[in-house]
Amino acid sequence: RKINLSRAVRTMQELFPEEYNFYPRSWILPEEYQLFSTQVRVAKDKDASWKPTFIVKPDGGSQGDGIYLIRDPSDIRVVGSTQCKNAVVQEYIQKPLLIDKLKFDIRLYVLVKSLEPLEIYIAKEGLSRFCTEAYQEPSQKNLNHVFMHLTNYSLNVHSDNFVHSDSTNTGSKRTFSSILYRLASKGVDIKKVWSDIISLVIKTVIALVPE
Repeated sequence: RKINLSRAVRTMQELFPEEYNFYPRSWILPEEYQLFSTQVRVAKDKDASWKPTFIVKPDGGSQGDGIYLIRDPSDIRVVGSTQCKNAVVQEYIQKPLLIDKLKFDIRLYVLVKSLEPLEIYIAKEGLSRFCTEAYQEPSQKNLNHVFMHLTNYSLNVHSDNFVHSDSTNTGSKRTFSSILYRLASKGVDIKKVWSDIISLVIKTVIALVPE
C-alpha cells in the first residue's frame, strides 16, 4: 500500500537524504494534514512565486481510481465527516519527460528472491503506458484532465485518442525497450538510465526490508 511505502522511504530520506532524493516530498493523510497545510503555507510565505501542484493518491487505490490534483491543501476532498480517506499526497512533478508531447510511465517487474543475502532480479523488458492528451503544466483549467496527467491504462482506454497498435513502438501502450530506443536516438546515455533504475530499485527494496 502507498502509505507503508511512503513511511518506509521517508524514513530512509531522513537517514540518507542524498541517496533517497528521487522520492517526491510526501505527506500522509489525514494524520499529517495540519503538517502539510502548515509547511505549504510557510513555503509560500517565503517564496510568493512558488506555485505548487500536489497529487493525492488513495492508500489502497488502483487503476487511477480516486487520484486527483490540487493546488492547495484546502482543496483536499472531504469524505463524510472525515477530512479525507487514508491517502498519500505528494508534490507533483510539473515538468516530466515527454515523448510525442505525452506524459508516460514505465512499469518494470522486479523479483526479490532472497532478503538475506539480498538477491534481486529485474526484467529487461517492461511496459510504458501513455497519456492520451498532450501534456501542459498544471493549471486550474486542466487539473481535472485525467487523460493529460494520469497514465493509467484503465482511464486512458476510454479516451477517444487512445491508440491501439500492433507495433511495440507506437500507440498508447509501448514496450520499455522502444522507449530506450527513442531516448538513445536523442543522445541519452542508456547505460546510465539502466544504472539509475537498478539503483532506485535496490534502494526502494532496502527501505522496505524488515529491520
